[in-house]
Amino acid sequence: MKSVLVIKGEEVYAQNKEKLEKTHLGKIVAIEIEYGDIAGIGSSLDEAYEKAVKKYPDRKFYFRKVGPQPAPTYLF
Repeated sequence: MKSVLVIKGEEVYAQNKEKLEKTHLGKIVAIEIEYGDIAGIGSSLDEAYEKAVKKYPDRKFYFRKVGPQPAPTYLF
């Protein structure tokens, strides 16, 4: 069973999928699920996290590799 964070994170990703896959294919995206916002994008998990935490301190994020084959998900 998937967690709420994963479900909501995938919903936000799906809403932004076309734009993300055109401009950031292969990058890692950090999604803040409460606001449904792309919080950070980076070449690594660390880079995406750093950008996300600057925008949304003290929040939880859903991380996903941009593309048709997501990497294993990371939850923070």
